[in-house]
Amino acid sequence: MNRPDRLVIEHRPRSLMLMLAALAGVALAVGVDLAWHGSLWAAVPLALAFVLALLVHYDFPAHTTVTLDRTTGMADILWCDDAGLSRRTLPLHGVERAVVDTIRSHDGPAIRRTALVVGDRHHQLTRAFLSGPTPDRVAQAINDWLAR
Repeated sequence: MNRPDRLVIEHRPRSLMLMLAALAGVALAVGVDLAWHGSLWAAVPLALAFVLALLVHYDFPAHTTVTLDRTTGMADILWCDDAGLSRRTLPLHGVERAVVDTIRSHDGPAIRRTALVVGDRHHQLTRAFLSGPTPDRVAQAINDWLAR
Protein backbone atom coordinates (compact mmCIF):
# COMPACT_ATOMS: atom_id res chain seq x y z
CA MET A 1 0.00 0.00 0.00
CA ASN A 2 3.04 2.26 0.08
CA ARG A 3 3.14 4.54 -2.95
CA PRO A 4 4.91 7.81 -3.73
CA ASP A 5 1.75 9.70 -2.74
CA ARG A 6 0.83 7.56 0.29
CA LEU A 7 2.73 5.79 3.09
CA VAL A 8 0.91 3.44 5.48
CA ILE A 9 2.67 1.92 8.48
CA GLU A 10 0.94 -0.52 10.80
CA HIS A 11 2.10 -1.69 14.21
CA ARG A 12 0.34 -4.81 15.47
CA PRO A 13 2.04 -5.98 18.67
CA ARG A 14 1.60 -9.73 18.76
CA SER A 15 4.47 -10.88 20.98
CA LEU A 16 2.63 -10.03 24.21
CA MET A 17 -0.53 -11.73 22.96
CA LEU A 18 1.36 -14.89 22.04
CA MET A 19 3.15 -14.97 25.39
CA LEU A 20 -0.16 -14.56 27.27
CA ALA A 21 -1.78 -17.28 25.15
CA ALA A 22 1.10 -19.68 25.90
CA LEU A 23 0.86 -18.95 29.63
CA ALA A 24 -2.91 -19.48 29.50
CA GLY A 25 -2.36 -22.85 27.82
CA VAL A 26 0.15 -23.92 30.47
CA ALA A 27 -2.14 -22.78 33.30
CA LEU A 28 -5.06 -24.63 31.70
CA ALA A 29 -3.01 -27.83 31.36
CA VAL A 30 -1.86 -27.64 34.98
CA GLY A 31 -5.39 -26.91 36.17
CA VAL A 32 -6.89 -29.81 34.21
CA ASP A 33 -4.19 -32.15 35.49
CA LEU A 34 -4.83 -31.10 39.10
CA ALA A 35 -8.60 -31.42 38.63
CA TRP A 36 -8.15 -34.86 37.06
CA HIS A 37 -6.31 -35.96 40.19
CA GLY A 38 -9.03 -34.50 42.44
CA SER A 39 -7.13 -31.54 43.86
CA LEU A 40 -9.09 -28.48 44.91
CA TRP A 41 -5.99 -26.43 44.02
CA ALA A 42 -7.03 -26.86 40.37
CA ALA A 43 -9.18 -23.75 40.78
CA VAL A 44 -6.10 -21.50 41.01
CA PRO A 45 -4.47 -22.33 37.63
CA LEU A 46 -7.90 -22.59 35.96
CA ALA A 47 -8.79 -19.09 37.18
CA LEU A 48 -5.39 -17.84 36.00
CA ALA A 49 -5.98 -19.44 32.58
CA PHE A 50 -9.35 -17.69 32.36
CA VAL A 51 -7.87 -14.29 33.24
CA LEU A 52 -5.01 -14.73 30.76
CA ALA A 53 -7.47 -15.77 28.04
CA LEU A 54 -9.44 -12.57 28.67
CA LEU A 55 -6.27 -10.51 28.37
CA VAL A 56 -5.47 -12.20 25.04
CA HIS A 57 -8.99 -11.46 23.85
CA TYR A 58 -8.68 -7.75 24.67
CA ASP A 59 -5.10 -7.45 23.41
CA PHE A 60 -5.80 -9.07 20.03
CA PRO A 61 -7.31 -6.03 18.23
CA ALA A 62 -4.67 -3.59 19.52
CA HIS A 63 -2.87 -1.81 16.72
CA THR A 64 -1.66 1.53 15.42
CA THR A 65 -1.96 2.71 11.83
CA VAL A 66 -0.07 5.75 10.55
CA THR A 67 -1.03 7.13 7.15
CA LEU A 68 0.85 9.92 5.42
CA ASP A 69 -1.10 11.01 2.34
CA ARG A 70 0.04 13.66 -0.14
CA THR A 71 -3.32 13.65 -1.96
CA THR A 72 -5.20 14.75 1.17
CA GLY A 73 -2.26 16.61 2.68
CA MET A 74 -2.80 14.88 6.01
CA ALA A 75 -0.86 12.71 8.44
CA ASP A 76 -3.27 10.43 10.28
CA ILE A 77 -2.43 8.41 13.41
CA LEU A 78 -5.07 5.87 14.42
CA TRP A 79 -4.85 3.92 17.71
CA CYS A 80 -7.06 0.98 18.55
CA ASP A 81 -6.47 -0.57 21.98
CA ASP A 82 -8.13 -1.21 25.31
CA ALA A 83 -8.74 2.55 25.65
CA GLY A 84 -10.89 2.42 22.51
CA LEU A 85 -10.42 3.97 19.10
CA SER A 86 -8.72 7.35 18.87
CA ARG A 87 -7.22 9.40 16.09
CA ARG A 88 -4.88 12.33 15.65
CA THR A 89 -4.75 14.13 12.32
CA LEU A 90 -1.96 16.53 11.46
CA PRO A 91 -1.34 18.65 8.37
CA LEU A 92 1.31 16.87 6.32
CA HIS A 93 3.05 20.14 5.37
CA GLY A 94 3.78 20.70 9.09
CA VAL A 95 5.53 17.35 9.55
CA GLU A 96 9.24 18.13 9.51
CA ARG A 97 10.64 14.64 10.12
CA ALA A 98 10.32 11.48 12.18
CA VAL A 99 12.52 10.92 15.23
CA VAL A 100 12.98 8.24 17.85
CA ASP A 101 12.22 9.33 21.41
CA THR A 102 14.24 7.36 23.97
CA ILE A 103 13.77 6.78 27.68
CA ARG A 104 16.71 5.36 29.60
CA SER A 105 16.20 3.35 32.73
CA HIS A 106 18.73 2.60 35.45
CA ASP A 107 17.52 -0.99 35.64
CA GLY A 108 17.16 -2.02 32.02
CA PRO A 109 17.75 -1.21 28.38
CA ALA A 110 16.57 1.98 26.73
CA ILE A 111 13.04 1.89 25.37
CA ARG A 112 11.98 3.93 22.37
CA ARG A 113 9.12 4.98 20.15
CA THR A 114 8.82 6.85 16.89
CA ALA A 115 7.38 10.35 16.82
CA LEU A 116 6.54 12.92 14.14
CA VAL A 117 8.06 16.35 14.69
CA VAL A 118 5.67 19.23 14.02
CA GLY A 119 7.19 22.51 15.12
CA ASP A 120 8.42 22.05 18.67
CA ARG A 121 6.07 19.13 19.44
CA HIS A 122 6.66 15.40 19.12
CA HIS A 123 3.54 13.39 18.20
CA GLN A 124 4.10 9.76 19.23
CA LEU A 125 3.06 7.09 16.74
CA THR A 126 2.61 4.35 19.33
CA ARG A 127 1.40 4.55 22.90
CA ALA A 128 3.86 1.91 24.05
CA PHE A 129 7.62 2.16 24.13
CA LEU A 130 9.54 -0.61 22.36
CA SER A 131 12.96 -2.15 22.49
CA GLY A 132 14.67 -3.36 19.37
CA PRO A 133 15.19 -1.82 15.93
CA THR A 134 11.54 -1.17 14.97
CA PRO A 135 11.35 2.53 15.96
CA ASP A 136 14.52 3.28 13.96
CA ARG A 137 13.20 1.47 10.88
CA VAL A 138 9.86 3.28 11.07
CA ALA A 139 11.54 6.68 11.44
CA GLN A 140 13.84 5.92 8.50
CA ALA A 141 10.92 4.83 6.29
CA ILE A 142 8.98 7.99 7.11
CA ASN A 143 11.98 10.26 6.56
CA ASP A 144 12.77 8.57 3.23
CA TRP A 145 9.16 8.99 2.13
CA LEU A 146 9.08 12.65 3.21
CA ALA A 147 12.31 13.32 1.27
CA ARG A 148 10.77 12.17 -2.03
